[in-house]
Amino acid sequence: MRKYILATHGKMAGGMQSTLEMIAGAQENLTCINAYTEECSDPMPVFQKVIAGCEAGDEVVIMTDLFGGSVNNNAMTLLENEQVHVVTGINLPAVISLVMSDEETPAAEAIKEAIADAREMLQYCNELPRSPQEEEEEDF
Repeated sequence: MRKYILATHGKMAGGMQSTLEMIAGAQENLTCINAYTEECSDPMPVFQKVIAGCEAGDEVVIMTDLFGGSVNNNAMTLLENEQVHVVTGINLPAVISLVMSDEETPAAEAIKEAIADAREMLQYCNELPRSPQEEEEEDF
């Protein structure tokens, strides 16, 4: 089984979880950590609780918001455990791709695919071709 932890500074994780569940339904294998808020002053105990609940063969994918930030730095200390994978710089397309990935796909491969998907979704729209309808309106 693969477990996911979405951990960010402030309430970004909760917002992403809300949007993910609007699109894909409730996610029982997802733990959300809104770090350094009233509900969670320290993400480490939550990380440790999820990992402690793992059985042999389980994997934990920790998704954090900011490389070098305190949430990510805490998660990185858990990498000695081979069950743990940490991904940072997370955005909604990556979260969706990861959480919806096939459990048969190894976590490392699913993570690399999610990162590629997320990169493709990041676009500067001003430089994209316009729709034919918009081009016709400009001709007038």
